Amino acid sequence: MNEIVLPSHHPEPPGAGGHAGPWMLGFHGVVEPAHLRGASQPSFLRALALSRRSLGTQSLTVLTSVVEDRATRAKPLSANGSRAITESGQHEGVVADHWDGVEPVASYLDRRLGEASVVYLPNRSRSYAAVTRIVDVVGASLLLLLASPLLLALVILIRLDSPGPAIFRQPRVTVGGRVFTFYKFRTMWVDARERFPALYDYRTSTASGEVFYKLADDPRCTRVGRWLRRTTVDELPNLVNVLRGDMSLVGPRPELPELLGQYRNEDLALLLTKAGVTGLAQIAGRSLLTVRERITIDLRYLAQQTVLLDLRILAHTVLAVLLGRGAF
Repeated sequence: MNEIVLPSHHPEPPGAGGHAGPWMLGFHGVVEPAHLRGASQPSFLRALALSRRSLGTQSLTVLTSVVEDRATRAKPLSANGSRAITESGQHEGVVADHWDGVEPVASYLDRRLGEASVVYLPNRSRSYAAVTRIVDVVGASLLLLLASPLLLALVILIRLDSPGPAIFRQPRVTVGGRVFTFYKFRTMWVDARERFPALYDYRTSTASGEVFYKLADDPRCTRVGRWLRRTTVDELPNLVNVLRGDMSLVGPRPELPELLGQYRNEDLALLLTKAGVTGLAQIAGRSLLTVRERITIDLRYLAQQTVLLDLRILAHTVLAVLLGRGAF
């Protein structure tokens, strides 16, 4: 691979909401496709090497800041219309290029990234990959071992509460556009899609223009499912995905393949790193974040991804879970 000279001044990352800060420089590099023309295929964008490094010491207050104070934000409820994942129509800068379900997701990702105005790079050093894999395997193994009695109890509780399997399986996308089977405890009725089809219309617009991933009063959730979500224990089976190498302990949350078309080209840089059980967005407000805020914060993580930052996020995740911040 030829050496790539990165521009010395970088534009603000997409979705930054006007917030300036050191994170916007992208410590691991930023590539403008205009500098990369001449290559026969854009697939190399998924494997670009680390260009610069940081210590991961950027203030978490800066990294997790958004325009609106989330401490005073009301939870999204079905009564006020804040129920859809995306808005109808096209956002400014959004490319109407939906995944057709036939094209391989990796090829779709290559094509979309090749059309991006700027691509921020994650930490691609071998030392980072080795250390994080060790932390992932050791951490996930210990957590699964310690939580094994709880896991068994939850399986029984879920099966007694509502009919259907205790484990929910769903295709999700991780690094490089690879699709994998995502595991978590089931929190919804097995026939939720048939019962509440309107809640699966991801193109519906909210009255306020704010769009969230979850509802605080989601009628699809079972009684036990609501408790599982509030306590975050529904995510414990994610640790199996970590051991399998599908996910890391820290990273952007994995997305559904059919929702990638709602991302801007630049946003798809989030798939240049492995999906995570927790991440910067999870300690910034979780379900109280709008979709745009979550993507913005995850792009900031991408720009400063280091072992130290990952460890800081893990420590803050423990506090966020214990306090139940943004969980519903």
